[in-house]
Amino acid sequence: MEINKIQSLLKDFGLDGWLFTDFHGHDFISREFLQLTNRTCTRRLFYYIPAQGQPQKILSAIEPLLLDHLPGQKHLYKGMVQQREVLSSILLPGKKVACQYSPNGNVPVVSSMDAGLLEYIRQFGIVPVSSADLLQHFGAVLTPHQIETHRQAGVIIHRILSNTFSWIRQSLDQGQQIDEWMLLKHMEALISQENIFMDSPPFFGIDEHACDPGYEPTPQTAKEIREGSRLIIDIAGRLPQEDAVFYDISWCMNVGPHVDPEYKRLFSIVNDVRSKILDYIRTQLEADVLPRGCDVDALTQSLLKDQGLSRAIMHRTGHNIGHECHGIGANLDDYETHDDRSLLPGTMFSVEPGVYTDSYGVRLEYDVHITPDRQLKIYGPIQDQILII
Repeated sequence: MEINKIQSLLKDFGLDGWLFTDFHGHDFISREFLQLTNRTCTRRLFYYIPAQGQPQKILSAIEPLLLDHLPGQKHLYKGMVQQREVLSSILLPGKKVACQYSPNGNVPVVSSMDAGLLEYIRQFGIVPVSSADLLQHFGAVLTPHQIETHRQAGVIIHRILSNTFSWIRQSLDQGQQIDEWMLLKHMEALISQENIFMDSPPFFGIDEHACDPGYEPTPQTAKEIREGSRLIIDIAGRLPQEDAVFYDISWCMNVGPHVDPEYKRLFSIVNDVRSKILDYIRTQLEADVLPRGCDVDALTQSLLKDQGLSRAIMHRTGHNIGHECHGIGANLDDYETHDDRSLLPGTMFSVEPGVYTDSYGVRLEYDVHITPDRQLKIYGPIQDQILII
């Protein structure tokens, strides 16, 4: 528990304190942040970190030990009346207090405080403020070691992809009939031979199946892979270590040298949009501005609409990347949610604009790290043309 760091950030954000609370393990953010034990609290507990002074622990007298691993003054209550008395002495009227919620539900990943509890603490006259940006400093800012695990995962993933493409080429050259299901099984075999963890199978689709970002092949739906087929692959993984960070990419390929002109056109548009997005983020950082995730995504949507592709948009521009593939930090999103959090130095996120028409699916993804000195780094190959298999 980095109390000094937390209190320094609270002062920077102009906040009076930060409130954590849990009941029956419902609040997943408080449970992880406070490193609560596996023992479930059966009465409401509170942990309040003020901008100045020592933290305050508010617990039921029946469960007095649940926060003993944390610093601070302990207050034990018996029943609701005493609980309110203790809280009213700490949550003073007018105080701006960070809580795990998001106004209007704009950032669902930080909305772990239930609505009823929010109503309850408002009765003390405090002003709840979303802890969304505060949380990034503790769950999304990466260490140099974590960045290295990301880079190492990328080496493994590109080796898997290279071997996959070789298998496709060799199979067709030998006259073997192959399909999406066979491709999935082959990739799973390659993955099992590597020191890599994946929380889901690679996503891919052949031809019109690439038009569905959620498509997953089955033996019944598997489409044949043949000369001229278009292929999209989205693959993500990390080293099987406690603090390792995911590497997540999407590439577009063509089986054989004869590429459909419309496929080329859409690829060029998406690749250009991705480059402009990176330029926008870089320009903002150079101007000493931390861009918001929603603004980046709004730019993506605007650029694609200018190309007449508004109906081809099916997802946000990108997501935060950490130990979980979809991390707790800011997403590039003004489409699925309105993520108004800033992109902080030290964090990593995917940039993956995509377009999906009735016949074509194109998504290009790389992972971008904002270094502590506000430079943009990509730790792997960048695809800027359709890869010929």
